[in-house]
Amino acid sequence: MLDIYHAVDALPEVKKSFIGSGVRYDLSMHPTGDEAVDRTNRQYNEELIRFHVSGRLKVAPEHTSDTVLNLMRKPSFSLFHRFKAIFDRLNERYGLKQQIIPYFISSHPGCTEEDMAELAAITKSMDFHLEQVQDFTPTPMTVSTETFYTGFHPYTLQPVDSAKTKGEKLAQRKYFFWYDKANKPDIIASLHRLHRTDIITQLYPGSNATPQQRKQRPPRRGKDRN
Repeated sequence: MLDIYHAVDALPEVKKSFIGSGVRYDLSMHPTGDEAVDRTNRQYNEELIRFHVSGRLKVAPEHTSDTVLNLMRKPSFSLFHRFKAIFDRLNERYGLKQQIIPYFISSHPGCTEEDMAELAAITKSMDFHLEQVQDFTPTPMTVSTETFYTGFHPYTLQPVDSAKTKGEKLAQRKYFFWYDKANKPDIIASLHRLHRTDIITQLYPGSNATPQQRKQRPPRRGKDRN
């Protein structure tokens, strides 16, 4: 990829070349144990961010829950944190004013409404107002689709719940747009139902969660897997 970038930039007719989306940062951030490869990966990330972003770089962390990401066969969300740290550091160092635009998906098999509420709180804390979002749509010949239709993960044979009805899907999707005032009453009511008043105070500071309620955070069922 670096060779292609350099060849394109060497053309006299080309002033700048931009990569709009489709960057697999999970590959360029993955430590291989081979210093030469890891050094090239670091060089790729730096050149991409410095020279090939037209203002907005779209990447796809997909979700913030490591449990859901594991079902997608995607890496931990911590990898996105690391990539964003590099992005922010290079922007500050070189006086760039670029944005990173993350893409997320709701209603993937294994994703719960509580997972989406946590996604809202986490992305808000990172100063994102999400716009690149999608509701899961079954696609032929994928593990996710087989899990969706059968209710079981094909590799582990463990049962996996999926949001399937319109109501279940909308209940998850609304958390993408927590900042829309029209969604606020419904989200607050849903978070009370989920006993996650701690997220109410994160999304809407000063809203109707009592000091005692703010301390409530029941333990999650199971543990996220990296």
